[in-house]
Amino acid sequence: MSHPIFRTLMGTLMCGSLMTGALGCASPERLRGLDRRFYQNLDSEKDRAAYLKTPKAQRQSFLQSQGIWDRWQALPEAERTAAKRGQLAPGSQEFAGFMAWGPPADTQRRTAGEREVAFHTFIRCTSGPKTGRYVQASSTCDGTFNEIEVAVEGGIVTEIKVLN
Repeated sequence: MSHPIFRTLMGTLMCGSLMTGALGCASPERLRGLDRRFYQNLDSEKDRAAYLKTPKAQRQSFLQSQGIWDRWQALPEAERTAAKRGQLAPGSQEFAGFMAWGPPADTQRRTAGEREVAFHTFIRCTSGPKTGRYVQASSTCDGTFNEIEVAVEGGIVTEIKVLN
């Protein structure tokens, strides 16, 4: 069933209706760059679905209503530039990491006295069709992967370690 009309019809049905498709329904897999990163960092499946239906020209307003645009703008320019390139360094704000690599696959919190440290684990595909992508489960990679642990204290990245 690879006829172009069938693919178009299926795409329209997946978006919900012809009207929704015309207004800007997109597949998460088709999002690139910052559009994809903003999508990944929305809080709920409902918000992500709404984002996909929002026309590109109105996405900034949508992100502002979710509070995520202000968090992005609050990052120093150097951190925004690094996040756009998928880079993260110690000293960066935690949110810069989420924008660089998406949400972590796992988070553990440890406290010692009054100190609380979050340990975020990110999974990066190193071979296969998703090479270079950060994913929520290693099985998504269809190849090899690295786990990267990011320690965060007080909202600031303090350490980045490749675990395997």
